[in-house]
Amino acid sequence: MSERAGHPAAESLRALLGGSAGSLKIFPLPEVVVFPGTPAPFHLFEPRYRAMTKAALSGDRLMAVATLRDPADAAQPRAPLFPVAGAGFIEADERLPDGRFNILLRGVARVRLVEEILETGRPYREFRVEVLDDVYPPGGPPALAAEVSTLERCVLELARRSDAESGARDLAEAVARMRAPGRLADAVAAALVSDTESRIAILEELDVGRRIGLVVDEVAALLLGSYGAGGSPAASA
Repeated sequence: MSERAGHPAAESLRALLGGSAGSLKIFPLPEVVVFPGTPAPFHLFEPRYRAMTKAALSGDRLMAVATLRDPADAAQPRAPLFPVAGAGFIEADERLPDGRFNILLRGVARVRLVEEILETGRPYREFRVEVLDDVYPPGGPPALAAEVSTLERCVLELARRSDAESGARDLAEAVARMRAPGRLADAVAAALVSDTESRIAILEELDVGRRIGLVVDEVAALLLGSYGAGGSPAASA
């Protein structure tokens, strides 16, 4: 898989997304949520999504993953979508001999799907979007120090109870290096939250304090589940 050397920084990508507001390619998927700052690998084989990927690679390399409201509607050409999607940049790609693609999409920002662009003549879907920003309390990120500390302690405790192969310890080390509370919540959600409805709720929450609270609740549930009957630690988390 080839990597795009020297691709723009996150701030520049957000600016590109703003410029793409008239025509952002949408990849609708059942039960998939992409968070900003996190990588997501995809294998694209349907003709419409091969065309979408080819167009993205020849242009700004941007697309957004939108979650289908009902997985049973996946075959519908205009299946209803949740209104907030994870937009990202294709930072690595591999085109297979038969035309299929393997890509690594790096989440960049939350976007609101404002209006679908119809009659484009292209087989894939495109939307006008609004780039969404994190919302902090008046004191800014430092005002969430207590909430961040709680989430960090939960992740560290989960790592302590987990097998080395689980990846929880690597996550705990990464969390300790993060400074942006919103990015911290997204990284933990991407790694530890598996329930689709919970992931969507976290993606749609722009208030960073409330978002951290949602993620803390999810990690706390994992911690409770790491104990077996009688209060003894389970074999693995």
